[in-house]
Amino acid sequence: MPFLSAGAVDRLVKSPFRGLFRRFVAGDRPGDQSGDRAGGAAPNARVWRGGRTRGVVVVGHGTADPVGAEETRQVAALVAGMLPDVAVELGFLEVIGPSIGEALERLAARGCTEVVAAPLLLFTAGHARRDVPEAVRDGAMRAGLLVRQADALGCHPDILALTRQRRHEALASLVPFPAENMVLLMIGRGSSDPTAHRQLHDFAVASCENQPPRPADAAGPFRSRIELGFVAAARPTLDEAIANAAGGGSGSAAGGSGSVRRVVVQPHLLFRGHVEEQVTAAVDRGRREHPGIEWVQVQRLGADRLVARALIDRAAVAFPDEVAS
Repeated sequence: MPFLSAGAVDRLVKSPFRGLFRRFVAGDRPGDQSGDRAGGAAPNARVWRGGRTRGVVVVGHGTADPVGAEETRQVAALVAGMLPDVAVELGFLEVIGPSIGEALERLAARGCTEVVAAPLLLFTAGHARRDVPEAVRDGAMRAGLLVRQADALGCHPDILALTRQRRHEALASLVPFPAENMVLLMIGRGSSDPTAHRQLHDFAVASCENQPPRPADAAGPFRSRIELGFVAAARPTLDEAIANAAGGGSGSAAGGSGSVRRVVVQPHLLFRGHVEEQVTAAVDRGRREHPGIEWVQVQRLGADRLVARALIDRAAVAFPDEVAS
C-alpha cells in the first residue's frame, strides 16, 4: 500500500516541498521499510542535512495525561520517520512543553526559514481558527520564520479508515445484530463553534460509507441509526446522547425505544485524556440505566501511522504550488 494517495503524491510532487518529500513519496526510507517499527522513526530520520530550509512543526493540543502526551510524541516521531530529510519538531498548544514557540525556535536553529504548522486537531474549531494561529504567529515572529498552518485532519481518508478499523476491532468478536437493533453513538470533544455539530455529523456519516463487509460486522452500525453527543460546549450533551441512543433517538425517523439492543459508542478522540474518561463514565451510566442494552465502547484513534500519514498529507498542501517544477 502506498504511504499517500495518488492525489497526495501529485500535490507533493508539484509543491515547493517536492524536494523534501521526494524520498517519502518514493517509499525510499532507510531502516525498516514496513513503517511499523516502534516509534516509527528511521535511524537518521531527524538528521538535518543538505542545507534545506523548510521544516514541519507538529502541533499537539497538550494534556496532563502522561499516556496522551506520549501518544502525541509517538505521532511526531512517526512523522519524522516518514520524512527523513525534513526537520520535524513537536510543540504543544497548552499544559505541557515544549511550546509551539519553542519548537519553532528549534527549527530556526536547525536552519529552517519556512515552516508548516501541522495541527493534530480533528476538526476546524476554536483551536484551529484562533488559538493555534495566535501561538504560531507569536512564535514565528520571535524565531524569524515564515510559518503556514495546515488544515485540521477532518474527513481525511486515513482518519476515516482508522475510525472504521477501531470500530471493527470493537465488534469483531461480538455476535452481529440486525441494523435496526443497533445505534452508532459518535462522541466529539465539543466546541462552541457553530459548525461543531455539522462537522461531527458529516464525519460520522462518512465513516459509515464504503465500509467493506466483514462477517463479524456486516450487519453492524454502518447501516444503523447514528446519534451524536459532545463532552462539552455543544449539544446533545453526553447524558442526552446516551438517552437518545437508548430510546427513540433525536430524529423523527428513529425507531421505537424497545428496538435497541446494542449501542456502539465511538469517542472521536486522538489520544487518552480526561475527555475519554468522561465518555467512559457516561457509558457506565448507560449500562446501569439501560441494562437491557449492550453498550460497546470503541477505542480512541491513538498513535497510529495512519494519523501520521494524514498529518503529512495536510502539511504537504500548506505551501502554495506556485514554484515551477
